Amino acid sequence: MGIWSVDGFGSDEALDWLQGLDPHAGAEPVVRALRVAVESPDPHLDTRRAQVALAAAELVAALHGRPHPELPEPALRWLESQTDPPLGADGSKDIDALVLATRALDYVVTSSELAEIWSQQTDQRPWQAALDDLRMRLAEAGGGPTQPGH
Repeated sequence: MGIWSVDGFGSDEALDWLQGLDPHAGAEPVVRALRVAVESPDPHLDTRRAQVALAAAELVAALHGRPHPELPEPALRWLESQTDPPLGADGSKDIDALVLATRALDYVVTSSELAEIWSQQTDQRPWQAALDDLRMRLAEAGGGPTQPGH
């Protein structure tokens, strides 16, 4: 099942996905991973899809200037190979990826095997704090409201 951690890259599945990213493909594979989570016919995410969605959301936050302070080396290498955050058709900052990352995060929190596993832990505070931190960083970058639940 992989290593459990509250960070987006704290699982074998997420790290494998990250290491398989082609730095020259830009943000498209990251956005695609978020779309798989959000647009799946089955809204209940299995553990792997939830972990990859969290990792992709972390990359989107980092790409928009709000990185997690402990990004793993493969994530840093991917970020270094990227140019600026994606721009929309009108040349302004593209918030679509940020909004998609926030929606994917909502799916992980409300409808995933990962959330079920964490709900059975005695101390859920680290999990909740990590998700709140990611949500805040996405919101600060332009992806939505900064208060959880609003």
